[in-house]
Amino acid sequence: MIPSVKRLWAIVVPLTLALGLVAGCSQFERPKPHALPAGIGFEGRWDSTWGRMELHQEGKHVHGTFTGYREGGLSGNIEGDVWKFIWDQRSPHQHGNGFMQLSPDGQHLEGRWGYMKDDIEGGRWAADREGY
Repeated sequence: MIPSVKRLWAIVVPLTLALGLVAGCSQFERPKPHALPAGIGFEGRWDSTWGRMELHQEGKHVHGTFTGYREGGLSGNIEGDVWKFIWDQRSPHQHGNGFMQLSPDGQHLEGRWGYMKDDIEGGRWAADREGY
C-alpha cells in the first residue's frame, strides 16, 4: 500500500468502529405486545421513576398525571400490554413520547421515554403499583 493510504486506513477504520459502537449503544429493542390478561389493566396509582403516576384507562386509551420530581400529563393508547404515550411536563415546559409494558401480574410497568418525537433516548421510565 502507498504510505498515505495506510495513514488514511489508520484513521478511517478506528473511526468507523467507534461510530458503529456509539450507534449501537443507542439501540433499544422495543417490547413486542402480548395479550393483556383478563382483569389486568393500567388503571391505578403507581410509584414511578419520576414520582407518583395516577392513570385512568378507558378501553384502549390511558391518560393520567405524574407528580413528584416534575409534574405533567400522560396520554396514549394501548396495544395488548404495551402503552404508547405522549408526556407533557408543565415546568420547565417539555414534551415527548414514551412507552411502557405492563407485567403479566399487572404490578409493574417498564419502559422508556424521549424528547419530542423520540421515545427512548431520555432513559428508563419504570413504575410499581402502589401498595405492591
